[in-house]
Amino acid sequence: MKRRISFLLALAMILTFIPFSSFAEENYDKQLKEAIIKSKELFNIGKEYDKFSHSVNSYDGKTIFYLNWSDSKGKLGGIEVSIAVDGTVINYSKWGPRTGEQKPKLPKVSKEEGLKKAQDFIKKVSPKFAGNIKYIDKTEPLNVNSDGYNYNFVRTEKGIPYYNNSINVYIDSSNGEVRSYNTNWDMNLVFSDSKDIISLERAKEFYKEKIGLDLLYKSTHVGEKLKTYLAYGPLNMSLGIDAKDGKVVSLYDYAFYEKNMDMGSGGGNAGPEELNPDEEKAIEDISGIISQKEAEKVGREILGLDSEFKLEYINLYNNWGYDGDYSWNMDFRKGSYPKEQYVNIRINAKTKEMESLYRYGSDDPSNKVQYNEEQALDIAKKYINKMNPDKYKLVELRENFGNQESLEEQRSYSFNFIRKIDNAYVENDGISIAVDTTNGNIVDYRVNWNKGEFPPKDNLISVDKAYDKLFNDIGMELKYTSTYGEGKDSKEQKKARLVYGLKSDKPAIIDAKTGTILNNMGEPFKLSAVVSYKDIDKSYAKEKINILAQYGITLPGEEFKPKEKINQEDFLYLLAKANNPYYNYLDNIEGNLYNYLINIGILKEDEQAPERTVTKEEGIKYIIRALKYDKVADASEIYKDLFKDTKDIDPKLKGYASIAYGLNIVQGDKGYLNPKGELKREDAANMIYNYLFSGN
Repeated sequence: MKRRISFLLALAMILTFIPFSSFAEENYDKQLKEAIIKSKELFNIGKEYDKFSHSVNSYDGKTIFYLNWSDSKGKLGGIEVSIAVDGTVINYSKWGPRTGEQKPKLPKVSKEEGLKKAQDFIKKVSPKFAGNIKYIDKTEPLNVNSDGYNYNFVRTEKGIPYYNNSINVYIDSSNGEVRSYNTNWDMNLVFSDSKDIISLERAKEFYKEKIGLDLLYKSTHVGEKLKTYLAYGPLNMSLGIDAKDGKVVSLYDYAFYEKNMDMGSGGGNAGPEELNPDEEKAIEDISGIISQKEAEKVGREILGLDSEFKLEYINLYNNWGYDGDYSWNMDFRKGSYPKEQYVNIRINAKTKEMESLYRYGSDDPSNKVQYNEEQALDIAKKYINKMNPDKYKLVELRENFGNQESLEEQRSYSFNFIRKIDNAYVENDGISIAVDTTNGNIVDYRVNWNKGEFPPKDNLISVDKAYDKLFNDIGMELKYTSTYGEGKDSKEQKKARLVYGLKSDKPAIIDAKTGTILNNMGEPFKLSAVVSYKDIDKSYAKEKINILAQYGITLPGEEFKPKEKINQEDFLYLLAKANNPYYNYLDNIEGNLYNYLINIGILKEDEQAPERTVTKEEGIKYIIRALKYDKVADASEIYKDLFKDTKDIDPKLKGYASIAYGLNIVQGDKGYLNPKGELKREDAANMIYNYLFSGN
């Protein structure tokens, strides 16, 4: 269903953005017939799909047919194909009816087999593309909730990647059938030749000289806390080096990366002794803020608004991550369309300092450009110095790269000033401002300012070591990126130029103290590779442990230790991963694993005992709760004595054990369950596997 929705959304976007124009109506029937016949041949669409509908769109001489098949009995689902008049298949999607909740199933087709089927499908459907693609192998665990594999292929020209164009194929893991095929391909793109390009080593020199690494204060939120750390990295990740002349260029490509709180009001006459510490702190934090009336007055004074500007909206909110930091956000509007004017302003609720400004008004094309870029920059600097004089001393103008319009067309200029502390840039901190070149007004103004603590700059690695890490472990590559014709001729052909840019499979974030590559959370970067345990050869559950690992359901560490007894925390960690393998922060925040499990009903508050060894009946209990069968299991009196040692089962868990046995999650040993037996890690893996894949 999700894939069908995606297909329909894509179709809607195409229909929205491609204006209909006339085409050769005398050939319409012939073209449609050819499109239908070719589609039925390519995708083996038989007579059982007896219902058909279509639509057509034409743009700039290119006609695309959107074909849809289904069956009148509603048993088969549907097939959708978008195909150009020249026979190029743009999209294909096939789905079947979906009834009830789908249980995870073990794949009958391996990921490697699926890749071969995807490649063969591309050769069959789009032979002219097949020789110019490269498979992007994302060595990440499988998705236990998925019924197939997703394969991404990037377009290449003479072996050089062009990330803006790609082919995506989805293969059903139960039968190897192609469920969807999607292309993003510029048919008339002109690629620059690779003659006389600079070498990779020379490109690295230019990158180091013209873009370079900077010492950065980077920030991320861990829960509600702001974490700031020091790292080496480029200020602008989207810059590269032109492979012909060594100039800095913007990279317009899509690489395959890893990459307001409401304030409640209090009331009543409760004394301080009735408030908890958090409540008392909240009251303390909000003290000293200016009133709504004063906020409006300050906003109007800063903006110079007359009485015709009406206050439409005002909101007080807590700046998330900063205790006690509040802002007033206001919308003002004057007039109505087409002559309406709109202004938004945000001011600090304690200091009255303007934090952001945005103006919008109907543009009069008769207004001529009065200011060039240098003059606009001067206006911007004076305005920042007026509004935020203390911050103005701490920011540095950041150079903008990319093509600028001619003066006649450039009706505004934007400038970014980045914050700097003792020769280290504060990423995402600073002031951005835009100046209207027809009247010199400020039309956009935003202040981002980290109010947290900054770590000391001691024991840092040298920038030379950081460059070694950048070029040797992260690396650069030659690739194509999009450019558009300059000047006023909008019909100029789209081109792709050769550039050197950083590879995108690892983040360009280098720990300034250790030299370790970091992820965006400031933690050591790890590729999402499938874990391969070397200590499970003698385990009876070896095969099941390996299959769970393929789906990312693993225990922390490089060894599984199958014969060791498993504690509650590790058992529940496995179960949580099985329940939701993409819940990434289970182990990042103290107590988060247990909070998650309690919230979804797998664990109760009074059952928390992280280090206690899990018994068989306890493991069963947690799994049955994960299956949402616990209410049925609680009716213990309705269940038979299935085991010779039923009397040893906790009476409250008799129903749990019966259901687990019926679902093949546990098996008795010669009629004995051994409910009080302590589980080993391999036993836990066996139970978790059976929980996911019993009946396969």
